[in-house]
Amino acid sequence: MYLFNSQTAFIQIHLLFALSALLVGAAQLAFGKGTPQHRLLGRLWVAMIAVICVTSFWIKELMPTGAFGGYSPIHLLSISTLFTIVIGVYQARTGRITAHKWSMTLTYLGGLLIAGAFTFFPGRLLHKIFLL
Repeated sequence: MYLFNSQTAFIQIHLLFALSALLVGAAQLAFGKGTPQHRLLGRLWVAMIAVICVTSFWIKELMPTGAFGGYSPIHLLSISTLFTIVIGVYQARTGRITAHKWSMTLTYLGGLLIAGAFTFFPGRLLHKIFLL
């Protein structure tokens, strides 16, 4: 717990929202689509993803002295994820449900599961918290 509490507010918010979005996203994928509950959880999930992406721009520990001011290639994923969720919401609102399904599923897989897996590499925070 000390390791988590000693992190910046941006890292703490980022991690809490990522873990929450992981659970809400799994529920979205598992349960019925098009219901009022799906739309409500979808709005919540999109907001969580937006917070995760925005807070990532204040997390520069991976390459703090890099050529790009501390930004690393993972920040490109944050930018693309922001675009993807906007596109996914637009697709749902315009009735392009199959496209919406793919946009949001790929966001969940790439933006949360794959990017999240990298946080467990040795030396990274989640590796230190959960695997040491």
